[in-house]
Amino acid sequence: MSNNGWRRVAWVRKFPGPSWTGQLSVDWRGRGNRVSAERISDMTDVVAPSFASAHEDVLFDVPYCSAAPFHEFYGKGPPPRRLGRGCAWQSFEAARLVQERTGVKATLLFSGRHVAAVYPRADDLVVLDPYLLHREPVVLSRAAAVEGVVTAAGDAFPFRTGAGGEPRPSRLRLTWTVASGVLHSEYSRFSPRLGRYVTFRAFTFRPGATLPFFPPPRGLVRRLILHSEQNNVSIRCVDRGSGRLRELVLPLSGRPREWLVDRRSLITRDNQGAVGRGGTEEFRRDLAGICACVGSDPEELIGYVLGAAQLYAATAPEDLVVAEYRVEDE
Repeated sequence: MSNNGWRRVAWVRKFPGPSWTGQLSVDWRGRGNRVSAERISDMTDVVAPSFASAHEDVLFDVPYCSAAPFHEFYGKGPPPRRLGRGCAWQSFEAARLVQERTGVKATLLFSGRHVAAVYPRADDLVVLDPYLLHREPVVLSRAAAVEGVVTAAGDAFPFRTGAGGEPRPSRLRLTWTVASGVLHSEYSRFSPRLGRYVTFRAFTFRPGATLPFFPPPRGLVRRLILHSEQNNVSIRCVDRGSGRLRELVLPLSGRPREWLVDRRSLITRDNQGAVGRGGTEEFRRDLAGICACVGSDPEELIGYVLGAAQLYAATAPEDLVVAEYRVEDE
């Protein structure tokens, strides 16, 4: 697969990837956005740019935040939009923006733990899933099917570098089985520590498994966020100007319940996936970058994450065993 293009889709991505992986200072509003807007098949001039703009607005302005659902469904209500939303809520927000701007309504596919906004058409399928950090809307064209399966693969954030400085963008690979309608997504990142790509997230969506309305039932959401896979509370942002990804994380594994709300256990991750532990210069640098990205300050952001952990500690079943969160460089 080329690092610079989607394959087997209706258009070719021409965003200048190496600029992101070098100084990460390229103006992302350049050619890539215009190309995707022009080439999305069977879209009007009004609708096509709206897919791209809605996806970008969520990607850069509505960070992924696993702390947000705890505040919304167990706390005092939804936090400010700038402090992010849960993974499904990012898809909901992208769908809302598209409908607000064009009148076109998304189909919300539900995997059981995640939601993708899709737009089925006669000849193709458009996918918006900001949680998986893909650079542009994905279009899977029926005409590109090979033995009944359409495949798209392309760049996603974070854009990393290898040991020799070579570009190593993250990757999103989608497969769509046309006859059954099953959609599978696989998101991978380059691990500088291991020197290879590793699968980071994967979801399978079936056409009959949809959310008929938004917001979903409150009881369903409350159950889903108290899950063994929920092994941390965090906020993750992509800087609109530089393209750098940073995270503030509080692991929920490896400590007794009474010690979960522990400021000393906070860590950060930078664009390369390197861990910054609380009190270090790396931690302060990454935290400052996140604060600048979301319009916050360190005390607000730390209090926001610790507050979510406090809500988790007060509501999660005592016998819930969560998966281990590994505090190591990616």
